[in-house]
Amino acid sequence: MNRPAEDKQQALDEPTAEERDRVQVVFGEALRKLRKSQDLTLEKLAERAELHTNYVGSVERGERNISLFNIWRLALALNLSPAELMQELPTHRLREPGRS
Repeated sequence: MNRPAEDKQQALDEPTAEERDRVQVVFGEALRKLRKSQDLTLEKLAERAELHTNYVGSVERGERNISLFNIWRLALALNLSPAELMQELPTHRLREPGRS
């Protein structure tokens, strides 16, 4: 089986980092809203997703740039598709590429 290439972190310029931070916050707020709408505690969601409670809490607070695999795990734990979990994310960039 082919293995995906290793993800190498590269420094982001300030506007891109701000954009990333905003997307993380929007995702975290949506995750918390969906969790609460299902009357799930943070602990129960983490258990269902097989993730640590502190990790899920930090995602909800917008502190983590969550992986695709963990988005998938959280979506399954909420009985949603990953697309449903991410539907509140912005559909366009906040700035034009190449512009500051």
